[in-house]
Amino acid sequence: MTEATKKTATKAAKKVEDVANDNAIAQSAREFVKRTADTAKERTDAAYEGTAKFNANLETALTRMAGSYVSFLSGVADMAYRNANHTIDTAHKLAAARSISEATQIQADFVRETTQANFDQLRTAFEGAREMVGEATETVRDEASKAWNGVKKAA
Repeated sequence: MTEATKKTATKAAKKVEDVANDNAIAQSAREFVKRTADTAKERTDAAYEGTAKFNANLETALTRMAGSYVSFLSGVADMAYRNANHTIDTAHKLAAARSISEATQIQADFVRETTQANFDQLRTAFEGAREMVGEATETVRDEASKAWNGVKKAA
């Protein structure tokens, strides 16, 4: 082999080696991009699932709170209706009273019964509202914590 042939062969081998190296680098870059995209996809999916669960639980909690509020308003309406009817019945009793002492007793009974009934009704309504707000708050806090942890893991 002549010196020129050796140089040409060396140059050709070098070019083949350069092309092979470039191909290996390109292949490594493609695999790196693919792995990075797969990881980003997994994290995006996990964040979306966490958000979807959080939204569903938040919707449930808010629906329950709205239901409790409606129940509270219904209870107030019922209480007002009962009070009005009790007042009307008491007015009939007072009209039928035969003496001042009987009228005074009817009035005292009315005040006592109305106060006790209203107190019981309001206590029940407020206890229900307090429990519902407590449950909703706990649900939102737990779900927000789960969603935050899911986002931290996804990142």
